[in-house]
Amino acid sequence: MEYNVKCDFPEFGFLVSGASYAGMPRNNTIMYITRKVEHLIFNLEGHQECLCFLENGIFVPDNIKERNGCVFCENPQLEYARFAAKLAEQIQYEEKSWKYTLTDEGYYIGNNVVIGNNSYIEPGVVIGHNVIIGDNATILSGAVIKHAIIGKDFLCNENAVIGNYSFTMAEDEKGNKYRIPALGRVIIGNGVEIGACNDVAIGACGDTILEDFVKLDGLVHIGHEAHLHKNTEITAGAIVAGFVEMEDNSYLGINSSIRNRIKLGESCIIGMGAVVTKDVVKESTVAGNPAKLFQR
Repeated sequence: MEYNVKCDFPEFGFLVSGASYAGMPRNNTIMYITRKVEHLIFNLEGHQECLCFLENGIFVPDNIKERNGCVFCENPQLEYARFAAKLAEQIQYEEKSWKYTLTDEGYYIGNNVVIGNNSYIEPGVVIGHNVIIGDNATILSGAVIKHAIIGKDFLCNENAVIGNYSFTMAEDEKGNKYRIPALGRVIIGNGVEIGACNDVAIGACGDTILEDFVKLDGLVHIGHEAHLHKNTEITAGAIVAGFVEMEDNSYLGINSSIRNRIKLGESCIIGMGAVVTKDVVKESTVAGNPAKLFQR
């Protein structure tokens, strides 16, 4: 589904079909950038026909400005939310007309779904529209999968939810809060395991990514636009907030919590119950509340 930007901004004559995070932009998408992360504007080098809501005062190189639509404003998150609501309404209007089919095996499947060979899906599962799942998947009863592209050898345990709407708010001049429509996806690599009663949120303006061989225990929350690199292991009850990046082979202990926009370095260990509020360097161990470097 495409939306003509010209309807709202006559100076721009292109179509957009979704959203992307400025850290990993895609052509023909919408995004916002605040002064706090204004360096992300340079990621648009080589991209085109993106509609960018920018906080006043951000410098935009001419070559980026010429190939994309730049809208300067005081509150780019709020203006993005208002525009995204129009795009989301158009997408949802189409999807609401689509029907789910109850299969002979007892699970529900949406339109345009692709499921690989040798996959096992139990009764009570719901697979949403446009989902792609690779070969050799095992999806157990009660799981709900939407807005996702999933690799091979996937295991999803009971009552997990993949692709639930993210919890992201914008605030207007009066302090009223508005939900930012979630227009992203969940991208899952090969050999990934999702524990029972997990939830993995879609991105508000980009993708939530779980790379190959990520393993999640039960009752884990993965926030919007989180990026879990290869062989990440997360144990029961852990909370990973939005935009967190976990590099290869990192480990979260039981009931640990990671604040939004934190980066955990390669092969780091987060102790049981730790509350992480600052970046963690590679090959280190932290524990406590707030988490501090653990001295052996």
